[in-house]
Amino acid sequence: LLRAQLHPHFLFNTLNNLLSMAEKSANPQLTESLTRLSGLLRYLLYETQHAKVSLAKEVDFIRDFIELHLIRYGDEDELDVSLHVQGDIESVMIEPGLLIPFVENAFKYGVRPETKSSISLKVDTSDPKIIHFQASNTIHPDQPSDIAQTGGIGLRNILKRLQLIYPGRHELTIEEGNTYIVNLRIKTNEHSDR
Repeated sequence: LLRAQLHPHFLFNTLNNLLSMAEKSANPQLTESLTRLSGLLRYLLYETQHAKVSLAKEVDFIRDFIELHLIRYGDEDELDVSLHVQGDIESVMIEPGLLIPFVENAFKYGVRPETKSSISLKVDTSDPKIIHFQASNTIHPDQPSDIAQTGGIGLRNILKRLQLIYPGRHELTIEEGNTYIVNLRIKTNEHSDR
């Protein structure tokens, strides 16, 4: 247990040292990137220890993840990424880290440097008993989807998690055409005490 606590402590100290160096060199983009990376790691290490977190925390994690990825791309890459949130995400609870694999796959398979690419993410809790998440991304003819590339291992893992955590209370559909579209609906009536 002590060793498990020391590793994150070392990592955060190292990140703080790098952050201090970035601030001294007056590199705001590097400073912001290190700050976001630190936030992502903190979420992964501490928030994922809880059975459920507010959907707002999960959305913040996704926003930071997106911002870190966007650093890699320039104007010539013609990348359009959007995240639309609708409804009260503060009081709706979700299993932490459940949505990020879909976002990772959207970047992995939907973005090509110097090629027009788009990713659209939507989180909707207009009905507070249903979380609706949609991820869509460009399909590039030269890049197979996650299912074709890996036999759907990542998808199978997500399906297993959904079965364990939300048995009989979720619906996942995937469409492939000009775009790759994931629709996930989770029935939940759990709210935070806020």
